[in-house]
Amino acid sequence: MSELSSKADQLKRQADLIGLTREAVFTDEQAKEVLQGKITDGYLVKIKIDLDSLNGMVLILVSSIRKHVMELYAVVGTSPTFRRIRTFADHVQISTDLGDIGKTGGYDPAISENIGRAVHRVFTKEKLEELLPLWQKKDPSHIAEILEMPILAATKGRNIKLQAEVDKLSTAKFRYENPMKGVILPIPKPEDETPSAKDASVPGVSTEPARGELSSLERQIAQYRTSFPKELNMKTVISPINGVEFDNLMEGMEILFRVPTETPEGLTNAQILGLIDEEGKISKEPVVGRFLGIAGNKTEYHIFAEGPNQYLLHSVEEHPVKVAIPKPASMAGTPNKGSAAQGQKKKVGNAPAQESKSSGANLFMLMGAFITIVLFGVLIFVMVIL
Repeated sequence: MSELSSKADQLKRQADLIGLTREAVFTDEQAKEVLQGKITDGYLVKIKIDLDSLNGMVLILVSSIRKHVMELYAVVGTSPTFRRIRTFADHVQISTDLGDIGKTGGYDPAISENIGRAVHRVFTKEKLEELLPLWQKKDPSHIAEILEMPILAATKGRNIKLQAEVDKLSTAKFRYENPMKGVILPIPKPEDETPSAKDASVPGVSTEPARGELSSLERQIAQYRTSFPKELNMKTVISPINGVEFDNLMEGMEILFRVPTETPEGLTNAQILGLIDEEGKISKEPVVGRFLGIAGNKTEYHIFAEGPNQYLLHSVEEHPVKVAIPKPASMAGTPNKGSAAQGQKKKVGNAPAQESKSSGANLFMLMGAFITIVLFGVLIFVMVIL
């Protein structure tokens, strides 16, 4: 039982990591490469804060692929533990120390939240696009410069000192193994504030709504998800010759998907869809979904369809493709049957003609015999008279 339990825990962990990784990437292939360690999908920005009589840390988890802030933690207060935390320390150790501070109540939640919200407003998608190339080179020098004034404005502080480091890591592993879980919550992005409020608290920062967490594309995706209890990640079945182009897809049209069974999540989805028999064999038959729509921009296209049992089928393509549709009912035996039927029709159609032809020949022979008899009789009658 312990071995089975261990395997079940391992599968659950893999499935959880896959789900978390997908939130930081665009495609299943990218998620697979991240989990295999071929690529890294994020950065953790570690910022130590000395603010007047307070000390603290800000941790910012950034997706380097989607280019947005995934989670942001701000913990600032008077706990002596803050003084021994160093930005170059391992992020697990830093998170553990911050979790301990949270348990003892050695931080100020209100000030921490104000700082977190101010940092959120600075790290827009546009700003991240400027900073990510620097972080790739392990250069965090600009972070302190762009955050000092916004943090002072948000806290009404006077003196501030910031130290920053950047770690390249897997966003999923950080979130899955985070020692702060259940103790310190991430600071939410201030989406609901008006431009005037942002101006008052963070001078010099753009008042346009930040588009990191809830972009236009993500709003489109959310519209499809609201009506379905469960979403299954799928692969589009592509047919370059007989497929239907994106522009020609119509709502309600049947299109084909397949389950990516190379991952634990895919195997679970295959089980849900009834594609695995009692012997553990996986059916290769495609899954049929009724097309709902496409959410996309110039770099990614999310295809949505209603699948069996009202599951939402979701696949992602990096460029427009021709989507496969179910073939009409198999016509494999139809040509032979049609030929046989046509043969039968020909035979049936020829029969009356042959009968008519035979009857005509018989009548002609009878008439010839009759004429011969008549002529023979006339000849005999003439001979008798003479």
